[in-house]
Amino acid sequence: MTATSPHLEARVTEFLRTHRLLDPGSESSPPDAGETGADAAGASERGSTHLLVAASGGCDSTVLAHLAARIGNAWHCRVTLATVHHGLRPEADAEVAFVRALAGTLGTGFLVRHVDVHAEMRRSGSSVQDAARTLRYDALEEMCDEAGASVILTAHHADDQAETLLAHFLRGAGPDGLAGIRPLRGRIARPLLRSTQEEIHVWAETEGISWMHDASNDSDRYRRNALRHHVAPAITQVMGSGWVHALGDTARVFEMLSSSLLLRGAQLAEGRVLDEGESVLVRGNSLNDSTDFEKLTVCRYALRALRGTEATLEESLTLLRLLDADAGTTAQLRGGASAVVDHDGLHILPPAEARLPLSLLPGAEADWGHWHFTAEDLGTERPGFAGDAETELIDLDAVGVPWQLRQWTQDDRFEPLGFGREKNVGTFLADSGYPFARRRRIPVLAGPHGIIWICGVRLAQHAALRGDSRHIGRIRFSKTDKTAHDT
Repeated sequence: MTATSPHLEARVTEFLRTHRLLDPGSESSPPDAGETGADAAGASERGSTHLLVAASGGCDSTVLAHLAARIGNAWHCRVTLATVHHGLRPEADAEVAFVRALAGTLGTGFLVRHVDVHAEMRRSGSSVQDAARTLRYDALEEMCDEAGASVILTAHHADDQAETLLAHFLRGAGPDGLAGIRPLRGRIARPLLRSTQEEIHVWAETEGISWMHDASNDSDRYRRNALRHHVAPAITQVMGSGWVHALGDTARVFEMLSSSLLLRGAQLAEGRVLDEGESVLVRGNSLNDSTDFEKLTVCRYALRALRGTEATLEESLTLLRLLDADAGTTAQLRGGASAVVDHDGLHILPPAEARLPLSLLPGAEADWGHWHFTAEDLGTERPGFAGDAETELIDLDAVGVPWQLRQWTQDDRFEPLGFGREKNVGTFLADSGYPFARRRRIPVLAGPHGIIWICGVRLAQHAALRGDSRHIGRIRFSKTDKTAHDT
C-alpha cells in the first residue's frame, strides 16, 4: 500500500470521527487480506452506523465509495452506495450499472432512484442544474430513509469549494454565500472537502481504481464548468495551487461568521421583528439607533424567519434600503416573496396566490380564493338590511356595469360610506385595524365609476341606496366552508 493511501483514508476517518458519525468504540483491526467483501459485509452488520454514499460512477465518488467500504470494515459499520438516474444523458444507464457492479465488488448495499428533471423544471421554473440538484438531494434523503442509514456522504472536494466561493463572490454574496459548501448540513456530510481533486485522482491511480468519465464536465455550457476550465487555471498560474486551500479556509471563517450573525440577528430581532402569521414585520423606527450592518443582520434574520432559508446578499441589501423608504414602496424578492413598506414598518410577505381579476355582472357568482361572491338583481324590491358586513344593498343605476372583482392596489382610492371624503384603500384598511397580511387578501369590487365595495369591509358612498333608488342589488362576500375558521 502506498504512502498516499492511508493518508486520505485517515483524513476521511478523522472527519467522520470528529463529527461523531462513527460509533465510538466500534473500531476494530482491519480485515485480513484474504477476507472477502461478503465476509466484510457480514462483519459490518454488527455495527449501528450506516453510511450512505452518493455514487455517480465518477472518480471522486468512486474513491469515496472505496474509502467508505474500508472504513466500514475497520469500524464495523454498514455501507450502501446510492445513485440517482437523472435521465439526461445516454451514459446514465451505464453509470448506474457501474455503481451497481462497484457495490458488488466492495460488498456494500446498493440503491438507485430515477427522477424526472424536465417535469421538475416545468413545475418550478428552475434551470436544468437546479432542478437536477433538488431532485438528487430529495432522492438521496429518501434512499437514506429506505436503507436506515445515519448519514449521506457526498464527494465534494476542496476544488469544488474554491469554485463555489469564486462563483458566489462574483455574483455578490454575504456571509452565507461565502461560507460555501458546508462540511455538514443535516444528514449530508462531505468528508473530502479538505482534499484536493489532484489528491483524490492520485489516490485512485495509485490504488488502480477505475471510474467512468462524465462528458458533460467537458462542456463550457454551464458556468461552473467554464470557471473550472478557464478561470481556475489562470488563478493557479498566477497564485499557485495554494489558492484552493486559502479559499477553503475563507469558507470556514465565513461559516463561523454566518452562525454568529444568525445568533446576533436573533438578539437584535427581539421586539423588532414580529411574526404576523403569514408575514413578518420589521417594526418601523425600531432600528433607528442601530448601525447599517446591524440593520442588515436584522433584515437577513427576518427573511429567514419567514421562509426558513437564508437571504441572499442582494435581498438583504434590498430590505435595508426599504427601511428608509416611503410607505407604499415595494420590492420583489427571490422565490416570489415580496416586501412592502407600510405605516407600521417593513412587511416581508410570502408568494401571493395568483388571482386574476374577474369580470362580473349583476346575477353573477364567483369564487375568489377561499371566498364566495354573489350578486343579485332585486329590481325595485327593497329588503331589510342583513346587519352583517358580508352583505350590502347597492344602487345598481349609480354603480353602473360591468364590474371587476380584483386585488386592491396602492393607488386605489374611494369614499367610504359615511366618511365624507376620499381615502386610500390601503390606509383605510390599516386604520380599521386589519393586519397587513390579512388586508392584502381582501379584494375590491370596482365598477365604471370607481370602487363599489371593499368586500366584507365597507361600501363606497356612491353605491349606497338612497330614498329614490329604483334599481336595487344585493352583493355578498362569504367564506367557504373550507375556511370558515379563518379570520
